Amino acid sequence: MVAGMFWLRRGQMQPGDLTMNELGLSRRRMLTGAGGVLIGQMIGESSVAGFEWQPTSLREAGFSNDLDARLDKAIADKRVWNLHSVIVVRNGRLVFERYFEGEDTARGSRPIGVVSFKPDSLHDLRSASKSVVGLLYGIALAAGKVPAPEDQLLPSFPEYADLAADPVRSRWTLHHVLSMTMGTEWNEAMPYTNPANSETAMDMAPDRYRYILDRPMIMEPGKRWV
Repeated sequence: MVAGMFWLRRGQMQPGDLTMNELGLSRRRMLTGAGGVLIGQMIGESSVAGFEWQPTSLREAGFSNDLDARLDKAIADKRVWNLHSVIVVRNGRLVFERYFEGEDTARGSRPIGVVSFKPDSLHDLRSASKSVVGLLYGIALAAGKVPAPEDQLLPSFPEYADLAADPVRSRWTLHHVLSMTMGTEWNEAMPYTNPANSETAMDMAPDRYRYILDRPMIMEPGKRWV
């Protein structure tokens, strides 16, 4: 989660803001659009912001035609359980898309019961977001739109010059953020109802970015993943 926050920056939606459904946006459009804009900057196309995956058949994509039946059997045999959705994209084409009913929790591990998932169902992605951010960063890096992984982090946050004056924090690189090896204290090993939980405290902080960047240093940057 920490890695994802640095590239959202100011102006991101906060709890209580309009949801994507209220804005009339599809999450698939948002994700493909975000990647499409960056790719478009690389290839010089401006129309990709509205990109939608075009469908293709299982056979054309190189998959067995009985994929649907095999998935249903895996669920019936309880080799797969509490499956929310399966989407397969190959070579830029939508190959397979299924949604299911399953138990879900809201952010903060609050059970919300059985949900009938749909393409635009809001979902607590949690750490999956870090992989998406890493992929988007790689695309942006190839397009020359972002600093390199070995570049220092805090020059991207000039408003926190006081933190940059710390000799240890000043050694932070983007790689430390993307690999979650900043060396700062972070503890979610307690209920999210506890204000001492780092994520809960971050949510309550008047400035989430300062909260993260100002966490106590407990080890050298790059030494261990947390």
